[in-house]
Amino acid sequence: MKVLIIIVVLINVIGCSMQPTNDRQPKSTLETTTKSSHSQNFKERVPIGTWEGISRSGAEFKVLKIMPNNQHSLTSYNIASGMQFQKSVSFTNKDIECDKFDCHIYTHTADGKLPLKITLTKFVDQDYLVTEAVWLASEKIHSTSYGLKTVKATTTPERFIAQETEKLTAIASIHKNKRFGYWSGILEISNEDQLKFATLDYQPGQEATFTVYTPGLPYQVKMHFKPEWLKQNNGELITKLKGALFASEMTIRFPLKDMIKGDFEQRFERYPERLISNGNFSLFRVKPLEDYKLPKWLKPLLQKLE
Repeated sequence: MKVLIIIVVLINVIGCSMQPTNDRQPKSTLETTTKSSHSQNFKERVPIGTWEGISRSGAEFKVLKIMPNNQHSLTSYNIASGMQFQKSVSFTNKDIECDKFDCHIYTHTADGKLPLKITLTKFVDQDYLVTEAVWLASEKIHSTSYGLKTVKATTTPERFIAQETEKLTAIASIHKNKRFGYWSGILEISNEDQLKFATLDYQPGQEATFTVYTPGLPYQVKMHFKPEWLKQNNGELITKLKGALFASEMTIRFPLKDMIKGDFEQRFERYPERLISNGNFSLFRVKPLEDYKLPKWLKPLLQKLE
């Protein structure tokens, strides 16, 4: 199990590239002329804009940008590394084909080696359901699906990187063992489909901060707990949370040295017997960049997966 988790994290760290910078040109929509099943030509409009969401497969934060200058991109930020790594695929109008139901983007993976098909299906309002299908060298198809929410301001990864990179880099260089450090991962609320991005700033002798980012929203919610609030029970740490009305209590476990598994719940302060919401999260220890080097023994395994 430990080896599998290490492989998943490293697969998504390797081969990442920086996002290209795009120049803006005046244009309101992207238009592509396509053919229906009845060979009738019609125009399907894909609006200029930005969308974001989380893919559970590989724990990646996705950002889709349809630009007015015809230089579009889908960028994947590695959540387990605290978004220190990212990879991007690019495409233009000529790579998009639409029918009456979906729009299909034909491009290649970030390393340029494998064919990639991205299917956009209109969901609610301006949101999309996305399916990525990769044609592997083994002639098998690997696919993953996730949802994207429209973004009207700075994307969550861009906001997070600007606000947290300096802090997480400093913490990661100091706390490489035990339970302290900067932790980054995915959170989900029971009975909700949308995944959220969560971080934990946990240092000895200091007030810890638990932060939750929701795709599509221009803000995050923060909660905190003090060291003296922690109670240990059967290998678990339980604490109350103060701050945003998102969670009032959390339980954290350390199944592996570099992983936290946890649960949270929100209850009325005056009526603690009433449960408002609950869920769970998985967090990974954020490491310094130099610690993400690929071990020699892992290279043959990754080649077999291609």
